[in-house]
Amino acid sequence: MVFDSELPTHFTVWQVNDDGHAGIAGSDDSSAEDGATYVGSMGSTSKRSIAQGIHASIDYNDKPDQSEDDSNGDSDASYDADFWTEEEYVEATKEIQKICKNSKHVSQFLRFGGAGYKLSVSHQFESSSEVARCAVQPGNIDGLKKIVKVFKTYDKVKFAVKGGGHSTNPGFSSTTGIQISMANFNELEYNSKTQNLRIGAGCLFDEVYKEIAQYKRNVVGGATAAGVGVAGWLLGGGYSLLTNQYGLGIDNLVEAEVVLCNGKSVKASAERNSDLFFAIRGGGNNFGIVTSFTVKTYPLGPIYRNMLTFPIDKATKVKEAIMNHIDKCKDKKAAIVAAYRHFCIRGEQEHKITVDLFYDGPLPSDNPFEELLEISDEKWIDHEFQDGVDKKLSENFAFMDQLFSHIHNPSRITAAPLHCPVYGTRLSLQTYAKNPPRAGVGEENVRVRWGTVMVSHFTRKLLDEIEDQSKLAASKMKDNQGKTAVIDIWPFLPSMFDTSTSAAWPHKKGQPNGPLLVCFQWEGESNDMYWIGLMMQILQSIQKVAEAEGCTNDNLPKYCNTSLADTPVKDIYKKNLSKLMTIRAKYDPDDMMGRTGGFRIPLASQ
Repeated sequence: MVFDSELPTHFTVWQVNDDGHAGIAGSDDSSAEDGATYVGSMGSTSKRSIAQGIHASIDYNDKPDQSEDDSNGDSDASYDADFWTEEEYVEATKEIQKICKNSKHVSQFLRFGGAGYKLSVSHQFESSSEVARCAVQPGNIDGLKKIVKVFKTYDKVKFAVKGGGHSTNPGFSSTTGIQISMANFNELEYNSKTQNLRIGAGCLFDEVYKEIAQYKRNVVGGATAAGVGVAGWLLGGGYSLLTNQYGLGIDNLVEAEVVLCNGKSVKASAERNSDLFFAIRGGGNNFGIVTSFTVKTYPLGPIYRNMLTFPIDKATKVKEAIMNHIDKCKDKKAAIVAAYRHFCIRGEQEHKITVDLFYDGPLPSDNPFEELLEISDEKWIDHEFQDGVDKKLSENFAFMDQLFSHIHNPSRITAAPLHCPVYGTRLSLQTYAKNPPRAGVGEENVRVRWGTVMVSHFTRKLLDEIEDQSKLAASKMKDNQGKTAVIDIWPFLPSMFDTSTSAAWPHKKGQPNGPLLVCFQWEGESNDMYWIGLMMQILQSIQKVAEAEGCTNDNLPKYCNTSLADTPVKDIYKKNLSKLMTIRAKYDPDDMMGRTGGFRIPLASQ
C-alpha cells in the first residue's frame, strides 16, 4: 500500500478523540470546536492520500457561501450530499469507537497509520489494498453484531470485510471507507464425534491444515496455504487438489454462522435457514458476514507431492506427457497442476514449465506420474531423514503445503534440492519457496491480477494455444515492467462434481468445469491498464480456441474467485441469479452489503 505523503494546503480536517467526542478543526488549533483535536490543513487531491485515512475530512474552505445566490442549484445539492456523507462517517466512527471501548477492547478500533491499522487493511498484493479511513477488528460475534447495526444506521458509509486478503481485485475486500478485519475470528474446533471442523472466518489455511493434521484428518481446502483465507475461498466455491474425490469446498460445508444485515446472528445449514445456506455457498459476501464455517473432514494418511521444473526447451515433451496423463489417468486420488512460468528479474528473463504432482496416498505401483518423472533429469531415489526437520510435521498435508507455498507466489521460486521423506515414497523436492508462507501479514510490492477461462477439459490444440499466449505475455514483460506471467493447466476428471450439492454457484454432476488461470505480476500503477488489457486479450484468444475445441461453452459459469472485476454477475451465477436476487432481498432489503466490494447480486424488485 502506498500512502501519498504530499499534503496540500487548504483541506481542513478534524478527528474523533478517544472519548468519542468530536468537533470541527479550524485553521489553527485554537479555533477547533470543543472535543476536537486539530490535525492540520490539507488540500484536496485527485490521488488517494493520507487525508482519506483520517476519520473525517471536510473542505470547508471550498463550501459555497449560502447567503449568496447560486445560479447552479445542483452545486449546493452535490455539496450537501458530500457534507452529510462525511457527517455519517464521523458519527459511525464515534459509535464504533464506543463499542470497542465498552468491550474493554476485546474489539479493537484502529486509527489510520498504526501497525494494527496496516495489518487490518493490507492485502497479499499492493494493488489489492485501498486506503481506509480507519479499521476495526471485532473481537467476537457480539461486537460484530453491534458494528453491523452501525452500518445499517448510517447508510452512506462504505465498508469492506477482509479475511485473508488474497483477492487481487481492488475494492473487493478493501475500501476507502471503514475496514472490518476478521482476524480475531480464528477459532478452530474439531468435533471427534461428528468428525467436523469448525473454522473461524479469520483463519488462514496455513493454520487449518496444521490444526487438523494432529487428528489425522484433512479438509477440502486451497491448493496452497500461503496466506489464503478460508472465508473468501469457501464463499466463492473452492477448488482443491481433493476436488476429484470430494467436490468443491462448498460441497463440504455443513453449517455456517452468519451475522445478518439487521445485526442478528443465525446458523445456516441444510435444515435451518436453508435458503441462506444455499446462497452463501458460492454467493460471496452478498448476504451478511459469515463468522464461522463447519466443514467435513476426511482421513489423512500418507501423501505424495512433488514439484517438477523443466526448462522451456522441453516444452514439447512435457506437453505430450501432460496430455497423456489427462487422457489416461482416471484415479481420483491423483492430481496435477502444470504451468508456463515466465520471469523478468532485473531485466533478465527466465522461462520454465512446472508440474505439481499430488497423490492422496503412497504412490501405487501403476504410477500415474511415470511419464512426467521420466522426462526429468533428476535421479528419483529415497532420501534419509535429515536433522532439523520435524518428522511428525513432515508427515502431513500441512508440511507439504508449506513446501509448495509458491504456487500463488510465483515470483518466489528457486531451483534447489530439498530432500525430505514423506511416508517412504520416492520424493525429491526440486524447487521450493525462498521464504516461508507469508500468512497474509504483509504486502508484495507488486501489482497483480488473476483472470480465468472456464474449461470442461483440455486438448492438445488448447495446450498449444496456452503455450503461445504465455510466450506473448513473456515478450511484453521487459518493456512494461512485467515481473511474472503464469498460465495454469489444472485438469479435473469428468466425475469431479459427482458429489456436488445444490448451491449458489452452479456445478452439477456430469458437467465438469475448472478454471484455466492466468496470473500477471508487474511493477508500477501506471502499467495497470496495459497488463489488464493484455490479460483480457489473452483470455479472449484462449477462450476462442477453447470454444472451437469444444472445451467450453456459454453455459459454463465463471469462477468469481479468479475472475476479473468487470465480469458480469450473470455470467457467474447463470440461471441461479434470479433465485439469489430474491434471497438477497429477503436478507438484505436495504442493500447494506451493496456498500462493500465484490460481485454484487442485485436485489429482486420489492
